Amino acid sequence: MTNRLTQRQSQIYSFLQEYQQREGVIPTLQEICKRFRFKSINAAREHLRLIERKGLLHRSPGRPRAIKLAIKLPEISKDSVGVPLLGRIAAGQPSLALEEVEDTLPLPRQLFRGKRLFALRVRGDSMIGAGIFDGDIAVLDAEHEVRDGEIAAVVFEGEATLKRVFKTSKGLRLHAENPSIPDRFVRGNEQNAVQISGALVGTMRKF
Repeated sequence: MTNRLTQRQSQIYSFLQEYQQREGVIPTLQEICKRFRFKSINAAREHLRLIERKGLLHRSPGRPRAIKLAIKLPEISKDSVGVPLLGRIAAGQPSLALEEVEDTLPLPRQLFRGKRLFALRVRGDSMIGAGIFDGDIAVLDAEHEVRDGEIAAVVFEGEATLKRVFKTSKGLRLHAENPSIPDRFVRGNEQNAVQISGALVGTMRKF
C-alpha cells in the first residue's frame, strides 16, 4: 500500500514508526512540525489526514497522540534509516520522473549517510563503468550539493537519469560510464529546466 504515498507522506510515515519504536509513543503534531520544519500545525495535520485517507493510519481527534499506524513498514531501528524507494530511474535514456513511492527501505545508517535520503531503481547499462548495473538500487542524498564529477540523479524535461555531472563554461555535461553512450550537454539557456535531485551515496544489488 505504500506505493500510494507521496515522498513527503512516506517520510512522515517512516518518522511516525521510527519515533514510536524509539519512544514507545506516536509523536505529537508539534514534534512532527519540528522534525519537518512545518510553519503551521495545520500542515502536519493535513499530511496526516491524507495518509489516513489512504488507509495507513487512524486518528482520534482531540487527543494529542491518538494515532495508530494501520500497517507495518520494514522495521527501523537505531542502526537503520527508513529510505523511500521512488520508482525507477533510467541509466541510459532518461525515463520516469521522481514521483511515486514504491516502498520504504530500512538501510544501515553506517553505510548510507545523508540528511535526506531517497532510493531509485536503475534501468539500463550506461553506468556499468561505475559498477552500477540494471536492476540495482541507487541511494541518493537530496540535500548533498553535487560536486563536479559526482554521480547524481538529474531530472530534465520531466524525466530522470543517473549520470556523472560536470560543470562547464557552456553548461552541464552529463557523462555516461559506458563508452558506447555519448555525453549529453545541457546548455546555459536550458539549465533552468534541469533539476539535480540528489548525489549518489551508495548502491544495493540483489543476487
